[in-house]
Amino acid sequence: MEINGKPRLACMTQVASFDENETITVTPLRAFPIIKDLVADVSFNYKKAMEIPAFAPPKDLAPGEARMEQIDVERSQEFRKCIECFLCQDTCHVIRDHEENKESFAGPRFFIRIAELDMHPLDILKNRKRTAQEEHGLGMCNITKCCTEVCPEHIRITDNAIIPMKERVVDIKYDPARMFAGLLKREKRS
Repeated sequence: MEINGKPRLACMTQVASFDENETITVTPLRAFPIIKDLVADVSFNYKKAMEIPAFAPPKDLAPGEARMEQIDVERSQEFRKCIECFLCQDTCHVIRDHEENKESFAGPRFFIRIAELDMHPLDILKNRKRTAQEEHGLGMCNITKCCTEVCPEHIRITDNAIIPMKERVVDIKYDPARMFAGLLKREKRS
């Protein structure tokens, strides 16, 4: 919920952390429709989760054969700490202030999920970066780090997931060498 206008976990927010003369206001998550009292309808998040393709291991990989380097495990371990409280989704301006963006913008929670899968060395879906950009609205993120600031698990959402993924999308989508090679292929066909 939002406590004094800031998305927080109520169970982890101590009254002692506020000034004793301060009025404490508790409201539901503002980015989502209110069901009743402090209960918000966060079904948007579950719908978005269903849109992200699951981990896809190589087809010839038998159970128990998967091997990963420790560095690959550590790279995405931070993202697995997400408790799906959706505070990052609530504070994100793209979702919170623009209802019309919800259709085309997945939000920070799902960008860390896509980043986690994209970093997995055994995942065979190699188009996750492009999908994040074209289908989930990665380009709409204005990297203000508000999602990182409210994360109760201290996941560095912007620095470790969103910005690197944006950089990799640019490398793929706007790579001059690839663009030139594509032009050469088209000229040969003509």
